Amino acid sequence: MNDIAAIWRFTRTRLAQAIEGLTDAQLNWRMFEGAHSIAEYLYHVAGAELYWAHHLGGWQPADAFEAGVLACCTDSFLNEKPFPLSPPLCNAQDVARALNLSSEKLAPIIESPTPEQLAKPLRSPIGDAITGREGLIRVAQHAAYHTGQIWLIRMHPRFPR
Repeated sequence: MNDIAAIWRFTRTRLAQAIEGLTDAQLNWRMFEGAHSIAEYLYHVAGAELYWAHHLGGWQPADAFEAGVLACCTDSFLNEKPFPLSPPLCNAQDVARALNLSSEKLAPIIESPTPEQLAKPLRSPIGDAITGREGLIRVAQHAAYHTGQIWLIRMHPRFPR
């Protein structure tokens, strides 16, 4: 396993530990009106991973759910669009389905990228021009960033227990 993949696996493990056993109510709790919920952060992580699977591996959404997860990479996080998935999908089962999908689609690319994938010029979700290698470095640490946010939410005094 290469260093980028090792970082990604580690951050995904820490993310899984941060959300283990959370209820649907906990996944949907918001610190304040307009804040993202844990479920929304998790969909965003999955969406970002699918973004790179799409641009580096040619993955295409198979249905509306997968297209919605992909849109979570940017919508309501990096732009002013509303969160793309409906509230009934913000449950533990569907969130796990999204995270499993993104892991399955990104793993072969991040673990064994081709020289062409690493050198491929791309536009990142935030808009800057980068290579595939730079994109994989970013996505490898991405879950860690949001894991920290999830722990802050969980430590809030009003977080449902």
